[in-house]
Amino acid sequence: MLKYMKDSPFSITQKISEEDSIVWLKESNKYIILNSNILELIKKKSAFSSKEFLTLITESLNVGVRVAKRINKEISEFILETKQAELKSNTKDPIIVKSCEIIQYYTFNDKAIKICFDSIETKSLIHQKHNHLAKENMNTYDVQYKIFNTKGKLYIFKNNQIVGSWNKSTQLNEFQGKFSMEILCSFYNKKEHDWMGVFHASTISKNNHSIMFTGDSGNGKSTAVSILMANGFNVIADDFTPILRSDFKTYCLPTAISIKEKSFHLIEQLHINLINSNEYYISEQKGNVKYLPPISKETSANCSTVVWVKFSEGTESTMKKISSQNALKKFLPDTWISNKEVNAKAFLKWIKKINFYELNYSDNNKLISIINSYF
Repeated sequence: MLKYMKDSPFSITQKISEEDSIVWLKESNKYIILNSNILELIKKKSAFSSKEFLTLITESLNVGVRVAKRINKEISEFILETKQAELKSNTKDPIIVKSCEIIQYYTFNDKAIKICFDSIETKSLIHQKHNHLAKENMNTYDVQYKIFNTKGKLYIFKNNQIVGSWNKSTQLNEFQGKFSMEILCSFYNKKEHDWMGVFHASTISKNNHSIMFTGDSGNGKSTAVSILMANGFNVIADDFTPILRSDFKTYCLPTAISIKEKSFHLIEQLHINLINSNEYYISEQKGNVKYLPPISKETSANCSTVVWVKFSEGTESTMKKISSQNALKKFLPDTWISNKEVNAKAFLKWIKKINFYELNYSDNNKLISIINSYF
């Protein structure tokens, strides 16, 4: 049950186990897992003097004065943080829209998007993952974007209205994420806050049911999806999985699957078209990648399963259920949830229906067998 906290720093709180609750901080749009005892202390702090509150901590948690003072300090700092809205940077400098004469069209879901770039370099920041959606010389289109680089800042304009700007050196991932959100909305004729959230996850589906794979970068999400795609599964998304608030379904964002260099040989055996694909250098950490076009026959699917993936060579391949509190601690930091209260409520409702698992795999055939058993 959701609880609305008028006299606490939290907008909404929901119990997820006997020991823990998840809370939504509206001002900063953050979700935090808190021990229920600490949560109760935070709610009560404003009603007590400093001395009384220290006594309450020592009695409630059965700790000494020194520990109680440390906990009191941490609670005070936490409450202060929850009251501080994130600062938004607004530039007052006039924006000079550059000439954007490099034109590319992309189509999906009966929608056509026209994008005008100022340079080949700017185009390369997004084109490789969308190349398989590219069309040439279309007479009509639904939405037009301009993307250009001025003084180290990347700008996105939609139908001649500014969407935002990002520092190319330090905010490239944010720029690419915003672009993904923009084309997602354009392909489905939605607004940003129609989406409950977007998850750093790769998602496969079959028969209108999907499984979302989350995990740390390099832990085998994209490799697992590529293996499963070669064995009859549909790809909903790679790395950027959106869920619509109105139906709680995962929706297809058909960007290409990023295959890292260490997986080239394996995936080329399953998808021979990857052999002659170009390699692209991403970063020192990620190295070279190739892009594998997805098989995306289902544009949406119900989702009741989220799996934390880890490839561990030489270990037994297993998938076991884990608690929602442990799962949320892992994948919440890389999750975007709309800051609208209706979406916060929807997210907390959604996680109560989800089964969370942890998958360790090293054997590809075992991986296929395990996932097939969940369909």
